[in-house]
Amino acid sequence: MLNAIFNLFRRINPEVIVQAPARINLINPLDAVEGDFWMPSVAINGIDNILSVFLYIKKTKDYSKLLFYKIKNENNFYEILIEYEEQLNKNFEHYKEKFVGENKIIYATLYRLYKTISLFRERFKDSNIEIGIITTIPKQSGLGGSAAIIIALIYGLANYFKIYNNLSNLKENDFPINKDIIAEMATKVEDQDLKITAGYSDRYVICRGGLCFCSYYGKLYHRELSKEPLAICDRIDKIYNIKNLPIIVCYSGVSHHSGNVHERLRKLYFNGNAKIVKNYKKLAEISWKSRFALMKHNWQLLGKYFNENTKIMNEIMIDAGFEHGIGLANNILIKIIEDHPDVYAAKLTGAGDGGSVFALVNPNKIEYVLNDWKNYLNEIIENENFFNKKFYNYPLEIRTKLKDAKFFKVEINQKGVSLIKNEYLI
Repeated sequence: MLNAIFNLFRRINPEVIVQAPARINLINPLDAVEGDFWMPSVAINGIDNILSVFLYIKKTKDYSKLLFYKIKNENNFYEILIEYEEQLNKNFEHYKEKFVGENKIIYATLYRLYKTISLFRERFKDSNIEIGIITTIPKQSGLGGSAAIIIALIYGLANYFKIYNNLSNLKENDFPINKDIIAEMATKVEDQDLKITAGYSDRYVICRGGLCFCSYYGKLYHRELSKEPLAICDRIDKIYNIKNLPIIVCYSGVSHHSGNVHERLRKLYFNGNAKIVKNYKKLAEISWKSRFALMKHNWQLLGKYFNENTKIMNEIMIDAGFEHGIGLANNILIKIIEDHPDVYAAKLTGAGDGGSVFALVNPNKIEYVLNDWKNYLNEIIENENFFNKKFYNYPLEIRTKLKDAKFFKVEINQKGVSLIKNEYLI
């Protein structure tokens, strides 16, 4: 897959190429109320499927345009095809009209750049460019796919127009464009411009890369840039010598709208719902305790915290009105693997009600557990009697949705959003 993507770049020969990774939240979902707490998250790449957003920018002659690509896979032969093409309107005054529809995050991102730095306005209007986007992160999978697109776009344009970490042309009300400001802008794109309730954790860890323990103190109300503190993002994989995490990710095949989940939880928290607030405080305690397990590389202890996380999140989601807690598909995927002798925990990543889960496993048995997990899922899907015996109170139709489940072996992404240099394409 990666070779097919790089072959496209060799053919197109763009001026800028960007990669933005996926992410998983190790303790979650504090996204809706993270401004009162702290949490560990990790930027990831897939080993077989790279789980990233790739974006390129190149000069064009007549007008600016946006291209989305799709990846066609036939018997492990990958082909990159244009899925959608659109001429980019440069009139920022009409961008808000584009905040609905298929490409709303693109136009909202361009609008946010327009509002944040005047030099971008001038250079973007005076240039004709082609922006191409390829994503291998499943849509609405709970792996940070939309955040990665926004971040890749901001980072790519900032580098193309030479405004990344450039302080020489800042005007009084401008902000310098660096990874922290990009994380903030990406949050504002969804939370303020598109009115999609979103947290800061996805954005900071995708920007920074690595395994991060982040404090969001003072950011509960999601105010405009410079009206609240920046997050404190502590990169812990290097100081604790964590070269990788023994994790297998499974996208359930059930897409979800994380903003709908976060919005409901955020309202209940702000309204002081006693059970919700109490459980979030429990999650916060588990979160800081998990750091000690991580520094010891004590995966069994970390698994204990993850299991507590799953129990609490099911309670929170049920109290918030989600009938099946973190979601039917998620709970099935967790239950079929959680008792495996080489699995220390299986838990949700993202908001729930669909999306993805992951298993923390014996580092020496990753392939073994992966194969067993796939086999257990196939048994659930194919054998109705087996399904009814294990999940007697679950609707049978959920098995059809689980046919689209995908499994990923992953590794820690070290760079966060970054440029791909031409020498890597040779």
